[in-house]
Amino acid sequence: MVDQADTYFRQGTPQKTVELAQQALVIFQEIKEPRLQAFAYRELSVGYGELGNDAQAMAEAQNFLTFARKTKNSLWEKNALNLIGDLHKKFGRKQQAIIAYQQALFITTDNQVTGNNAGTYAGLANIYQSLNQPNTAITYYKQYINKIEEVRHGIQGLPPELQNSFLNTTVDFNKVKIADIYRQYANLLLSQGRQQEATQVLELLKIQEIQEVSTGGNTTSNMPKLPLTSSEMKIAAPNPSIIALGIQIRECEQKNCPQQTQLHDKLTAVVDEFNQELEKIDKEISSRIAIDKSTFDPTKLAAVREIVKQPGTVMIYPLVLDDKLWLLLYSGDAAQKFEVSVTRAELGKTVKEFRDLMEECEKRVCGSVDIAKVQPVSHKLYDWLIKPIETELKKNQVKNIVFALDRVTRYVPMSALFDGKQYLIENYTTYNVLSADLTDVHDKLSKGTQNNPVLAMGISNAVGGFRALPNVPKELDAIVKHNTSNQGIYPGKEYLNSAFNYRSLRDNLTGHKILHLATHGAFVAGSKDESYLLLGTGDKLRIREIKNLTGLSNIHLVVLSACQTALAAPLQDGVEIASVAYYFLNDGAKAVMASLWQVSDASTSELMQHFQDLRIDKLDNKCSSEKKKKYAIASPQDNGDGCSHIRRKLADLFIIKMPKSQGRCGTLY
Repeated sequence: MVDQADTYFRQGTPQKTVELAQQALVIFQEIKEPRLQAFAYRELSVGYGELGNDAQAMAEAQNFLTFARKTKNSLWEKNALNLIGDLHKKFGRKQQAIIAYQQALFITTDNQVTGNNAGTYAGLANIYQSLNQPNTAITYYKQYINKIEEVRHGIQGLPPELQNSFLNTTVDFNKVKIADIYRQYANLLLSQGRQQEATQVLELLKIQEIQEVSTGGNTTSNMPKLPLTSSEMKIAAPNPSIIALGIQIRECEQKNCPQQTQLHDKLTAVVDEFNQELEKIDKEISSRIAIDKSTFDPTKLAAVREIVKQPGTVMIYPLVLDDKLWLLLYSGDAAQKFEVSVTRAELGKTVKEFRDLMEECEKRVCGSVDIAKVQPVSHKLYDWLIKPIETELKKNQVKNIVFALDRVTRYVPMSALFDGKQYLIENYTTYNVLSADLTDVHDKLSKGTQNNPVLAMGISNAVGGFRALPNVPKELDAIVKHNTSNQGIYPGKEYLNSAFNYRSLRDNLTGHKILHLATHGAFVAGSKDESYLLLGTGDKLRIREIKNLTGLSNIHLVVLSACQTALAAPLQDGVEIASVAYYFLNDGAKAVMASLWQVSDASTSELMQHFQDLRIDKLDNKCSSEKKKKYAIASPQDNGDGCSHIRRKLADLFIIKMPKSQGRCGTLY
């Protein structure tokens, strides 16, 4: 019952939390189980706190603390003090929150408790950020991130459901989750002009989000990711004077001694002195940063530099916060930040409007009237996501833009953004990556077609309750070159309908470099277990089952040519898109490509044929020529249904991982 109460809290229904915790408390009191009563007190405290009942929440937290001290359980005492600190913070009592957090830090627990003090560091970071002591706050944010990275490493090997239960944990009031604190930290760094450090945090954030859904990757190290400077170590050390006085006050209150006022006055003076010392250290750190901004491990950004060292290439990180949007532009060894005044809700609403308009063109005949509706919405997104950095792109003669997208921007086909005259694809080659750290720009497909065999599989029949895809046979035949025909591009194998099953997929990966799957599929938000690809037998290949496929390490490109991603609400994060790619990439595939939404069977088939044809060597290898060919696919002549122009222009495909021949003039592979 207590566990269920906690679940309701994390789901955002605190009234249910209070009701269940009250019922549990009555039961535990009747059966005389004080240990379980303590847990009920804790759930009552968080429930009342979320409901805004300060007095009742604090009373229940004190009950929890009293029991922890009575049983001499140091872990529970630390937990109770941290909860009291969270309550003081929530209701604006910042100095009392610092005292409670400092007391929690001073309590020692079993060294085997992974991620110990993470919540305390997050609370202190938030407090000092609100006190306008950014460097002190940054120190505590670093400590928090390091502790969370320890936990992430420690849970590898646990069942996925246990990993996911941790990674989706609500860690503070107002439904604040782990990834939210990464964003708070990155936002603070950006506001202080520390763009390169923010880039490092964003890299960790993106990996964290993928882990939250995929729960299958391995952390490279159990060492802290963000090392502290000597000045920051001074901040991170708990203050023993505050701790000692806190203990004296607690003992005095228990005995009702007459020195309570005197002790509280002394504690106030010590806290004030401590904060003045932190302000001095904060200024010291600021002065050092002014001289040398390399206050972090520079090797952590090696992956970003590897990408942007390609000629004419930049990398863009959007960071979507509740009240604003940051654009982080990375080029060479320099990072620039651009603040955009758009809320997460407004951005999400516009993305959903754009998606809804585009998907409407797949349901009926569309024409110039529909284009006139789509372009203003696309232009609005362009003004938020590209316009602020447009001058820098033009000034530096940028040709290739690599996006590491965040939250709802993952649903945006970036090359379809409209500046009022042209689409982004007409001026730049665009790519999407999960994160720079998960990107390899060195491994390339071989030149020529004979050295790049393809495994092409698909469905044309109506199976499993899904409609037929009659153009798939033509699509596969145009890609796979058979000895008896001049048709096709690559040598390889072709499996259609019932021949396309799990065993034929698993057993034929070895020896092929391209995996082309023309089938139904869906990337479902909120649950990794619901995303799937449809096999020719009518069975669903769940995305989590991809990790059971051996032989993916031979595959350079995975093409999913008939999948779709639903955007049901403006505040969706789009992590399901990244997680599908992550399963393929984590097991060795080099790149993944998929459609963002459902496109008609005929359009998809034709587009896939043109796309694969772009790889062959007979094409001119000049960048300008390549761009023209890519644009030719994007806007062919109308085929009679009145919708080809808008469909091809905007039904964008996205590359999940950096194309391997990026150095070869931005070619698709």
